[in-house]
Amino acid sequence: MRFTFGWLKEHLDFDGSPLGLCEKLTSIGLEVENFSDPKDALCNFIVSKITNIEKHPDADKLSVCEVYDGKDRLQIVCGAENARKNLTTVLAPIGSEVRPNSNEGFTITKSKIRGVESYGMLCSEEELGLPETVQGIIELQDDLKIGSKFSEHIDDEQISFEIAITPNRVDCAGVYGIARDLSAVGWGKLKEKKIPCIETDFETTVKLNNTLKTNKCPQFSLRLIKDVKNIQSPKKLIKRFDNSGIKVISSLVDVTNFFTFDYCRPLHVFDFDKIIGNIKIRESKEGEKFIGLDDEEYVLHDGMIVICDEEKIISLAGVLGGKNTACDEHTKNILLESAYFLPSEIASAGRKLNILSDARYRFERGVDPNSTFDGIELATEMILKNCGGKVGSIISDSKVAQKESSIRVEKFFFDRLLGIDTKESFIEQKLKAIGCKVSKSSDGFDVVSPSWRPDIRIKEDLVEEIGRLYGYEKIPDIPLKISNLNIKEITTDYQKLRRKIKRMLVSQDMMEIISWSFVDEKIEDIFGELPQKLNIRNPISSDLSCLRSNLLGNLMMTVKKNNNKDIRNLSIFEIGPVFFGVEPGKQFECISGIRSGKLYEKSWIEKERDFDIFDIKSDFFNILKLFNFDLDSFQISSQSKGYYHPGKSASVYFGKEEIGRFGELHPLIVEKFEVKRKTCAFELDLSKLMKLYKRKSISKDELKVSQFQASTRDFSFEVKKSVLSYEMISLIKNIDKELIRNVSIFDHYEGEKINTDYKAIAIEVEIQSDQRTLKDDEIKNLSKKIVNEVQKKFSAKLR
Repeated sequence: MRFTFGWLKEHLDFDGSPLGLCEKLTSIGLEVENFSDPKDALCNFIVSKITNIEKHPDADKLSVCEVYDGKDRLQIVCGAENARKNLTTVLAPIGSEVRPNSNEGFTITKSKIRGVESYGMLCSEEELGLPETVQGIIELQDDLKIGSKFSEHIDDEQISFEIAITPNRVDCAGVYGIARDLSAVGWGKLKEKKIPCIETDFETTVKLNNTLKTNKCPQFSLRLIKDVKNIQSPKKLIKRFDNSGIKVISSLVDVTNFFTFDYCRPLHVFDFDKIIGNIKIRESKEGEKFIGLDDEEYVLHDGMIVICDEEKIISLAGVLGGKNTACDEHTKNILLESAYFLPSEIASAGRKLNILSDARYRFERGVDPNSTFDGIELATEMILKNCGGKVGSIISDSKVAQKESSIRVEKFFFDRLLGIDTKESFIEQKLKAIGCKVSKSSDGFDVVSPSWRPDIRIKEDLVEEIGRLYGYEKIPDIPLKISNLNIKEITTDYQKLRRKIKRMLVSQDMMEIISWSFVDEKIEDIFGELPQKLNIRNPISSDLSCLRSNLLGNLMMTVKKNNNKDIRNLSIFEIGPVFFGVEPGKQFECISGIRSGKLYEKSWIEKERDFDIFDIKSDFFNILKLFNFDLDSFQISSQSKGYYHPGKSASVYFGKEEIGRFGELHPLIVEKFEVKRKTCAFELDLSKLMKLYKRKSISKDELKVSQFQASTRDFSFEVKKSVLSYEMISLIKNIDKELIRNVSIFDHYEGEKINTDYKAIAIEVEIQSDQRTLKDDEIKNLSKKIVNEVQKKFSAKLR
């Protein structure tokens, strides 16, 4: 919302400065975003008079002017067509800096133009950064003192403010509403708005028919005005519009725009001679077309409010007028419209058609429904003053009167929410100042909000108004008193573990994604774990038609989209719900991750290689470690889901219950998603893990550190490829749980030196006692036992 200093003064008596006004506006919630006061920038420019003018001897479009600046007579070359003898204008003397609206500034110097010396420059409004109201150099009043500073004669219409208005404060989308708010806070006195009662010259014979089925247009009024002259608006209004960023169109349209910004009362004016028959208010039909004042054709939807004559649509109500009844220089008779439309209807129509207009901005936020007749009378008065004419009576269709509802609020409620002791007299005074009707009682107030404040509906709104008008900056800072005894743990174990999992995976160079809980049926066919899909009756999109029972589908779609953008190496994970039914208890929390592409690529530090099952297995078991599980409590099976690669995947069980799986995805599945690089994935059921987490039997024992010497022994076995390394580790650990502290694989070999059906596994075993330092014989005996058990169990051969 942009307005001028002079415009505000028409509604408010005050003595404050423009800068003081900026501070006060921001203080009451009307944040000043832009402020323009040209006085400081124009203090070096001088009011001067052209005392003589001659044509330039060597240029047809230039003139040589003799200019008097109050002290000297200067020779200045000028190219403006309106330069003439005895014209009072503005001089930029040598050394002054000119900053045009569209270019960078420059300093005036003595110069020679086509052979003639020039000692300054006569300025246009554009060259001084002012809105242009005249072509050529500035034309000032003849009675201004020659030699005075031009900045002394800048009027209040050239000082402008632009404020940000929150969606709930539509009343301040008019200068009068801003003045009312400033008056309420004590910054000036509001001038009474006098609503005229225009005497009519004839009866308006147009008939009005409102056929809307619902209460979409509670108030609609028209007035016929004849014999108007649609001439140019007064210079003062044009200047005000230019400095407020409002487009000047014609006198009749300027009047309606004036009250849109002055009184927050959108109006519309039709050329009556372009209207056929009577006026009808109805709902639009799907596919109807309408050409607006912006020359754009719009295809309407069902149910939009339109104003029609007997043949055509002439206005999209509250949003945009029609070109077919637009006023022009030939307009003689007009219909003036003032109405109130349901805000939701205007917002819906404007959004669907993507039309932004000043009327829509105000109507969709809720203009004052009681200003309909005020607006038509005020506009009639201004039209008669600017354009003349004869006035018809007002015809109206008003179905619903604005109902007043009272808000009950206690005095202590203000004190409790604001943290200050507010006086009853202050509360009553301020609420009345913003237009409320206030009745006092023994313990509080009964308040009726004004019709122009649709945002005041509950008692908290009243507290906010009092706090705003009191001044939030005046409320003292008081530290909160927090008792440590009352602090309760509000974060659950699951929330803490969830956060730990995310941090751990991110530290392992995985990125978290959050996707829809819906998937395409085709993806659910690949990864789904239900015999029958959970289809959605009214999906938001055809490719989001059923509830997911697996997270991998959306993860693979993310990989595919990134691959399409030439991002080939990707590590991502998601924690979210999966669905196995619509009944309570059929929704579970899971975590899945995918690593696709290469771990290292084009690096001089590390050798290039693809992600493999061991990378994804590490992610899987790192999550289990965060739960403080004893990993020996879990069993690994080589059997997994069909979308995993057989032989390069595994499922993990606790007892007979599967808690997750990991491995390389099947090449055919990867190919279906058009992913060209090896892709590995893991899945974990967090809901099951949380149940296990609460069972003490599988949690780790307290860490104990032995003070005696540890010994390590390395073994290398040849075993069949079908033997899982996990099975060998589990067997060795169980040979002697007291002495064998750790078992790990440090090498794996398959090649020409061994049988093609076999692989070589190198294992390191850490041996240590809590009671004593072990003797060599004890270590040798345990080593023999390890070799014997592995050979016996897996038909292995010691290398």
